[in-house]
Amino acid sequence: MKFSREIWAEKRKRGIGRYLLVDGILIMGGPFAVIMQIVGVFVFRDEGQTIGQYFTSPQAWLTFLLHGTLFGGIMGLLNWYRSEVAFKP
Repeated sequence: MKFSREIWAEKRKRGIGRYLLVDGILIMGGPFAVIMQIVGVFVFRDEGQTIGQYFTSPQAWLTFLLHGTLFGGIMGLLNWYRSEVAFKP
């Protein structure tokens, strides 16, 4: 993500935890998890299982949370350190 120096200073002041939660997990991980669930319907659904049954299964929710958290956390960390290097004080 590209930030101006002022925006990055404000995000940095709020801390890495908030940055990872909001910019990482919610903004980047959420959409990724939704897309992966849609792909999962076609790839991981058992034979004879309806789409409604797939989305109500605990496995689908577990993979949704893992996709969003892992992808969002990793991308958040990468963007945090990339911005740290770009805007060295």
